[in-house]
Order: sequence, then structure tokens, then C-alpha cells
Amino acid sequence: MNSRPSAAHAHRQLHQTIGRQGIERAVSLFYERIRTHPALGPYFEQVRDWDELKQRIGHFWWLDLGGERYREDVYNPHAVHRHLQIPPALVDDWLELFSDTLHACLDEEQAATWFERAKKMAEWVRTELEKRSEPEPDDRR
Repeated sequence: MNSRPSAAHAHRQLHQTIGRQGIERAVSLFYERIRTHPALGPYFEQVRDWDELKQRIGHFWWLDLGGERYREDVYNPHAVHRHLQIPPALVDDWLELFSDTLHACLDEEQAATWFERAKKMAEWVRTELEKRSEPEPDDRR
């Protein structure tokens, strides 16, 4: 029997190979880059505690990449991106910046595996943002 995870679940092993510090390092660098990104940066100006943001997102990715919970809070990427009013079109900028960051911090296989997972999440976020940006149907027929 093959003990390798399926491609769909390969990301669930990354916590073992990248480690918590590696995940936190990638998340920290990504959000440092977000702050100065010409298109994305302005949407994050309302963030008051960058260290807390990085810790929360680091924990989110740690869990998603197969690690065990070490914080009690729950992070909902859909709700956060709606709150920041990020337009769906900027998901592509987010993906490009995230890919560049992962490739700067990790080996090729780790970066590619994590990025595949991030692309799926980004599409879920984009779909949710698109739903929220559509006008409400007129119920007065």
C-alpha cells in the first residue's frame, strides 16, 4: 500500500516538512510584502496589529497544512476579505504575491504544494467576493 498522500491531500503533510517556524516565516514575509503592494496594500491599511494578524494567519495555515491547533481563535478568510472590501479581481494579485513569497521561502516542491492549496482557497474566496459584489435581485415583481 502506498503511504504517500494523494495529490489532493499532499498539503496536509507540509506541516511536517516546513515546520511551524517555516510557515510563520512565509506568512510574515507575505504580509510585509502586502503592506507595500500597490494594489493590495491600501486594503490592509486598516490593520492595527500586524503581529496578531500574522500569528492568526500563521495558525490558520498551520492547521490547513496538517498541524495541530495551538490557538483557540478561528479564522474565516471569506469574512475577512469581505470586511476589507477587496475586489474579486485582486485575488490574482494576491496569488501572484503569495506564489513569489512561497518560492522565496521554501524549496520548489513545498512551494508548489502549498500554492496548489492556496489557489483552491483563493477561488473559494473569489467566488464569495463575487457573490457579495453582485447587486441584490429585485424581489418586487
